[in-house]
Amino acid sequence: MTFTPRAAWADTPEPVRTAVAEALGSTIVAHTDLHGGMSPGPAVGLRLADGRQVFIKAVSAEVRAQNHKMILQEAGILDILPDSVPAPRRLATVEHGSWVALATTWAPGATKASWTDASIEAVTEACRAANGHRAPGMLPPVAQRIFDFDGWTRLLEIGSRDDWEAAYAEPAAKVVAGWDRWTAGDALVHRDIRLDNTTVDEQGTSAVLLDWAYAAAGAPWIDLAQMAADVVATGHALGQQAATDRAYRLLCSLPAEASRFVVGLAGMWSIRAATVPDTFNPSISIWRRARSAALRPLVTRLIADFSTSRGRDLRGY
Repeated sequence: MTFTPRAAWADTPEPVRTAVAEALGSTIVAHTDLHGGMSPGPAVGLRLADGRQVFIKAVSAEVRAQNHKMILQEAGILDILPDSVPAPRRLATVEHGSWVALATTWAPGATKASWTDASIEAVTEACRAANGHRAPGMLPPVAQRIFDFDGWTRLLEIGSRDDWEAAYAEPAAKVVAGWDRWTAGDALVHRDIRLDNTTVDEQGTSAVLLDWAYAAAGAPWIDLAQMAADVVATGHALGQQAATDRAYRLLCSLPAEASRFVVGLAGMWSIRAATVPDTFNPSISIWRRARSAALRPLVTRLIADFSTSRGRDLRGY
């Protein structure tokens, strides 16, 4: 999915670029504009005169206030992450007029267009490393970082768009019921695991988790469940059937609530595509709809499981 191109670093106001260099304590000698993500602001790799390579994300509140808020939120979160969490480290936060810029250490590796078995394994290990920590006290409960998980219920109320939703929205709503209870926990949760929020080294053995603005305290399986959904929604290098198979295999290794979470994500994307138009970037609604549609074979399989033996742990289902 291609979103509106990010602004270029060269188009960032000169006083902001100067303030970033001053905060980093070195002259900027080269830059590389990066692409992808959902923010309209620049994302850039900077080469400094002292030899360092750093990452910068920036945005003006006048362009998009929500992204401005998220950068400041992430800056505070990065400061409290334990050193053993595989995440970038904050180097500086610059606020200049309506602009904010966050500078972090450079994350080694790259982000590919599709998942592979190697990247699934590497990101799984990174998630387990992060989720093995108790969430710092300032982080909110994960229920405050989960949006529209009543999506299947609301779709029942407004009417389904097609035969699949008509058949599965009601059982899906039952599977997701009580999500604020069964997602609770005290583990450090990233809460936004997607392929484009990770980098994996050339050997495919080590990963870094990026974009920590939604970090929270929650159940330790949440990030792996979200990764399983993204493997299907983003795709696997071996094709869509491989993506669904890998995701299902991962979910079978986790508590049953992880599968419920994936069903909830599909409903979230469906209801947001149907009712939350993005006036800044309409392609985001298309992206949400495509992700929910891609998950349908997996969701169908999970709902069938919940009606038989794999629903054994779903108390109240």
